[in-house]
Amino acid sequence: MRSTSLVTISLPPMLAKATARQAKRQHMTHSELFRAAVRRYLEEIDASEAITAYKKERKEGTLKELKGSLAELMA
Repeated sequence: MRSTSLVTISLPPMLAKATARQAKRQHMTHSELFRAAVRRYLEEIDASEAITAYKKERKEGTLKELKGSLAELMA
C-alpha cells in the first residue's frame, strides 16, 4: 500500500517550465517542489485565518489577555 496519494494537476506551459527550472535549481523533484509549495500555502492560510480571528475578537472585545511569562503559561 502506498504511503502517499497520487494527484494529477494541469499547468500552463510557461508555469510548467518555470517549476521544472526551479526544481532543478533547488535539486528537488517536481513532487518535492510541489509538496513544499503546498505546505507553505497551507501555513499562509492558517496564519491568515489566525490573524482574521484575532482582529475579529479584538474588534468585538472578546480577545483574552494572557498574563505572565511564556514559561509560566506553559507550566
